[in-house]
Amino acid sequence: MARPKKENHPISIRMDKAVYDRLNEFCEVSGQPKTVAIERAISEYTTPKNTNIEEQLIALRQTVPDLFGSYCIVNGAIMRLEEIQQMGFNEYAFRSKINMPIKLYKYYPNTIKKKDEIDRNFSMEALENNTVYMQSPSEFDDAFDSDIVMDYVEYERIRLLEYCQRCGIILEENVSTQEIGNALLLKLRDVYLSTKDFISAFVTDDQSEMKALSNQAFCLGLENQMLKGVDYSQALANVIHKDYINYCKFIKETFRISCFTTSPFSQLMWAAYADCHRGFCLEYTILPGEAQYQDVYLNLYPMIYCKTRPNITERLVRFQDEKPTDDHLWDLFCHGVLRKSFDWAYQNEWRLLFPYSTTKKEDYNRKFFPITKVYLGNKMDAKKRKEIIDICHRKNIPYVGVTRNPNYYEMEECQVLCEKCDRFMINNSNGRETE
Repeated sequence: MARPKKENHPISIRMDKAVYDRLNEFCEVSGQPKTVAIERAISEYTTPKNTNIEEQLIALRQTVPDLFGSYCIVNGAIMRLEEIQQMGFNEYAFRSKINMPIKLYKYYPNTIKKKDEIDRNFSMEALENNTVYMQSPSEFDDAFDSDIVMDYVEYERIRLLEYCQRCGIILEENVSTQEIGNALLLKLRDVYLSTKDFISAFVTDDQSEMKALSNQAFCLGLENQMLKGVDYSQALANVIHKDYINYCKFIKETFRISCFTTSPFSQLMWAAYADCHRGFCLEYTILPGEAQYQDVYLNLYPMIYCKTRPNITERLVRFQDEKPTDDHLWDLFCHGVLRKSFDWAYQNEWRLLFPYSTTKKEDYNRKFFPITKVYLGNKMDAKKRKEIIDICHRKNIPYVGVTRNPNYYEMEECQVLCEKCDRFMINNSNGRETE
């Protein structure tokens, strides 16, 4: 008996020759028609899945236990950490774009929070306005988030050497940190006693504008310490330590961030970020070719999940008073804002990043790619479910309930329309669920 014909739509495409050659070879070996192979590839690419990162981690630990610290997971793929670290900013950014999923997802708790003495539901605002909130990493639940290893003892030595160089102090090699500090103290004290300021100690030749401003801040800090009656040695130590604290904070808060994932069916994500399945998850469709979305498209990157946190103090201090370069940006990305422990790999996170300094408070809510589906949490009450469904109808956004798989510990799309489900029928008189 002949199979019934499927409804179809003809298309014409042009593809890269190398890709076509691989397709042709695959079809010859498998015996599949090219149309079927392309249909299956597109279906596989566009269907959201529960990427089992945990299984990959177990396999990685068992296969190469001694080299576990040498590997990482990026966008669900196991890669050598050294390979990622050597990519540099431009290559990583390029690869991020060519491997970006066609859909990204964000979980929302759908709860009320008080902001400036006003009750607000930021989840509903995100749905209504198609915006995402750019957070400071200090607000996140990971204690290590965006935190780069910068050792204070090493920082102090390098910074003292830098100030000695700016003051024209010549030192022998392999001198101790104490000797470096004493040489700088002697210079600063002698200049201050004769001129009543510290800035005269600095050599003005070959100083960039940023270094000149840094020198002024350093001297102002010393003068403030002196006004408090602190001696020269303690004043210098206090200023260097405050310099360190401020720089660590600056690095951690270089970017404001909005986080996304690649599946709407993660039980851990529903529990942690969608009020224990009582919230919802928004699906966003990536449109790389549209000009109105270029600012968000170009600033989306996948996380790097690994075991190690290298000490890059020397590189960070070298960049402290310099204009940012691609190398500097890559250090902040690879060792900070895009680096997390394997413990978080289940999230398969993508991050939208914008510089903190250029993001005004009123711009913390950013327009994002269009919302193309709303996933309603399995434990969402009927009244809230109706509110979201009403918004979806008004904005012409598809929606679906998320339910438990009867045979596996997995979440999946419900096949019953919410309005027709006995579990979530709305009593128009009181807005409560009917049993």
